[in-house]
Amino acid sequence: MPDWYFKVLPDLPKPPAELVNKIDYCYRPANENFVPSSSAYLGIKERSDWKQQAYDWIQPMTSNNNVRRHFDDEFTGWIRSNITREFQFGNSGVMFFNEPQLPHTDTTRDFVLLYNVACGGPDTTLCFWQERGQPLRRERMLAVERGPHLELLDSIKGPFDTWYLMNARVVHSVENMTGVRVNLQVSFDSEIPQALAGRYLSEPATAP
Repeated sequence: MPDWYFKVLPDLPKPPAELVNKIDYCYRPANENFVPSSSAYLGIKERSDWKQQAYDWIQPMTSNNNVRRHFDDEFTGWIRSNITREFQFGNSGVMFFNEPQLPHTDTTRDFVLLYNVACGGPDTTLCFWQERGQPLRRERMLAVERGPHLELLDSIKGPFDTWYLMNARVVHSVENMTGVRVNLQVSFDSEIPQALAGRYLSEPATAP
């Protein structure tokens, strides 16, 4: 597995304004609605809660209250026509970051393609970390306290106005948020579609 953290993909088509403008930055369900047994609201408190069931909203991590809403049919159709037909349809959507997260790995996927609709402030920075004595790629659903045991591997402001591909099994965080961060998330379970991997990565991107 190559040691890469993220790839900025500026030549991928940007989401159309008419779809982006439909996103309501303020609306979100109450936290008590997020339960693993609900087909509308899925809250993941442990890895076994993720059964790839259908949902409207998902609360992916126990360390914060940030949530993701499933793409509607129109947005899903645009992604399939313009970005890729191969992705986790039931695990992709619009993510709302109302509060900062600990450095973490993702819970339900190994790779994700993102586009920031709102970055969370002009100095928000996406950071990638390695914990001292640990491998680069970690298990899913990991949260790590900040401290000197974390080495900063790479970082990028925003990113702004572009799609970017992320290795979600490398510990990562968003720092310096001063507002709500909203992004589009196209999820891949353990393998990036060859059409994207062959174009942007020098080696196949497949989890072990």
